[in-house]
Amino acid sequence: MKSQKYIRQLEETLKRNQELEKENEKLKNEIEGLKKRLLFYENPNTPPSARKLQKAEKTTENIPIPKKRGAPNGHKGASRPTKQPDEIKDVIADYCEKCNSSNIEKQEEYEVSLIEDLPPPQKIKTTQYNRWKVKCNDCGHQFISKHPDCPKIGNFGIFLLVYIVMLKFHLRGVIRKIQDYVLQYNDFEISPKGIHDILLRAGSACKNDYEDKIRKIRSAKWRYIDETGIKVNGENWWLWIFRTETNETLVVIRKSRGTKVLEEILGSGHKGANIADGWRAYSWIDKLQRCWAHLLREVDHFIDTSENGERLSEDIHACFKKLRDFLDRDPSIEERREKKAVFEKELEAVAAKYSEFKELEKPLTYLKNGFGCWYTCMLFPGMEPTNNLGEQAMREHVIMRKIIGCFRSENGAKNYQYIASLLATCVNGGQKFPISGGIKFPS
Repeated sequence: MKSQKYIRQLEETLKRNQELEKENEKLKNEIEGLKKRLLFYENPNTPPSARKLQKAEKTTENIPIPKKRGAPNGHKGASRPTKQPDEIKDVIADYCEKCNSSNIEKQEEYEVSLIEDLPPPQKIKTTQYNRWKVKCNDCGHQFISKHPDCPKIGNFGIFLLVYIVMLKFHLRGVIRKIQDYVLQYNDFEISPKGIHDILLRAGSACKNDYEDKIRKIRSAKWRYIDETGIKVNGENWWLWIFRTETNETLVVIRKSRGTKVLEEILGSGHKGANIADGWRAYSWIDKLQRCWAHLLREVDHFIDTSENGERLSEDIHACFKKLRDFLDRDPSIEERREKKAVFEKELEAVAAKYSEFKELEKPLTYLKNGFGCWYTCMLFPGMEPTNNLGEQAMREHVIMRKIIGCFRSENGAKNYQYIASLLATCVNGGQKFPISGGIKFPS
C-alpha cells in the first residue's frame, strides 16, 4: 500500500514538474518578447530625453528613489525684462471707498501697476482694389495697374497667408483645428481645402529660398546631418536634416536613406567636413566627425553586462572628458594636430584593452568602426564632437510626425520641406519671424 502511495505521489510530482516546465518555458518566451519590445524604446540609439524609463538614484539602504525633475542646482534661471509702457494712464478715484464721499484730494504718492495684455481679436479686413487699366502715351502700351498688397493669384493677402502658415508649422496645428480656430477667434470662415491651398501656395513661394539654402549648405564650413523615418503616402521615406555652423537648416524628404541623398545635396565631389552618427551611408563623407553622444550611449548600454562593461564606460567617458577639456582651452591649430594623434592612440589602446571580452564585442565594434573619425573636430575650431545640434533640429519634425502621422502625397512632402526649412533656420538661429515670415509671394 505504501509503495502504491509513493508511486502516486511520484507521478503527481512528475506531472507537476512537467506543468511547471511548460509554464517556465512560456514565461521565458514572454520575457524575451517583452525585452524585444522594450529594446524598441530603450536602446543605445535612444537619446536620454526620449527614454521612457529613467534610472533611479539609490539611497544608502539601496532603495531606488526617483530622480528629481527640473533644473540642476546652480541654474541661473531667467526673468522677463520689465517692459516700457506704450501708454500711461492716471487712475484717480471719484469717491471715497469707505464713506462714498466725493470730496477727495489727490496726494503726491502713487503705486505703479504695469499690465501686459492683448488687444481684442482682429477680424479679417476685406479690401476691394479697383485696378484701373492704363495706357502709356509714349509707347502706347496698355496694362492693368498693380498694388504691392494685392496678390496676383488668389483672394487672400500676405498677412493672412503667413498667419495660417504659422498656425500650421510653428504651433503644429492640424488643418481642421486651424479651421475652427480662425472661425472662433477671427470670425473667418475657410474650408480645409482652402487652408491646404494656402499651404501649397506658401510652399511654392518658399521654393526659391530653398534652392538658395542648398547652395549655403554646400558652401558651409561643416554640417550636422541626421535622418529619421517618415511615411509618405503609406510608404517608408526618410526626412534628412542638414544644419550648418551658422544654423542654416535644410529639411530634405527622400525615398532613400543612402549615399545618393548626400551626393544630391552636398554635391558629388564633396570634400567638406560633416558631423553624423554611425549610419553606413556617411562613410562616403571624406572628413567625418562621428557623434560621441552615440558612442557614450552605446557603451553605457553595457554597464550592467559585467564589471568590464562598467570599466569600458568609465574609460570612454574619460576620453571624452579629455577631449572636451582640451577644446575648452581654444588651443592653436598646431596643438590640435599634435593632440589629435595622442588622443587617437589612447582610444585605440582602450579598444585593445577590452577586445578579449566577448560580451563587449558589440560596443567595441562600434568604436573600432569609427577609428579615424572620433577626433576630426579638433581640426575645425568651433565644431562640436557630438551631433546634438543635428538631433535638436530633428526634434520638431519628429513631433510633427507624431501629430500628422504621414504625408498623403509626394507633393505634400515637398511642400513641407520648403516651408519647414525656412522656419527651422529662424528657430535654430534664435531669430524672430519677420512679419511676412521671410515668404515672398509673387505680386
